[in-house]
Amino acid sequence: VARPKLLTRVSAHDGAAAPRQSRVSVQEVQQAATRRGLELTVKDFGPFYRVVCRDSSDDRVLGVTTGFVAPLVGIMHCDTLQVFTSGLRGDDGQRIRGGVLGLGLLLGGATFAYGCERGCKVAEILAINDDDAWHERLVRYYSFFGFKAVRKVGGNGLSDLPHLLVWGGEGTRMDADIATMLKKWTPALRRSAAGGEPGAAAGEEKTPVDL
Repeated sequence: VARPKLLTRVSAHDGAAAPRQSRVSVQEVQQAATRRGLELTVKDFGPFYRVVCRDSSDDRVLGVTTGFVAPLVGIMHCDTLQVFTSGLRGDDGQRIRGGVLGLGLLLGGATFAYGCERGCKVAEILAINDDDAWHERLVRYYSFFGFKAVRKVGGNGLSDLPHLLVWGGEGTRMDADIATMLKKWTPALRRSAAGGEPGAAAGEEKTPVDL
């Protein structure tokens, strides 16, 4: 029986250089974050993961995503995917929000790169529907990360039961193709990791909705 993988903290400077692949790696996204004065860490324990983005100057948490991976079925289950920018002002806030390579892109790139490295093909999430206006914002927000609506959870009788048990509430089930999103984000992330301007890759014309 395989021993469980211990909780680890991954640094942009850890490990030897790996052969260049067609899709951006977690380490490359971490390098891009470092050049923007941010720190991206990945912690995991068995199938469970937590990706956190902090401001390097004061260790303030700016974004976080948690969930678990199920490589046997190719699924990355995202419980949370949050970017905290509403309290940032001035030059610091402008640095994080401005341009196509925003904080959300760094967090999404690291999360999907981690899922890809663990053998996942599809990421799934629920835009919870506790309030209609908030639900619509969540759907738009998750859409930035490539998530598309696949099912309404709620009002469907017994067919909703499996989804309610997994997600714990009603809302819109959304899926994202991990390889597709990484292919779209890789050029900009690699340019930033190398110290260049990120530029604009196809489909990166907007930044995440502030929640």
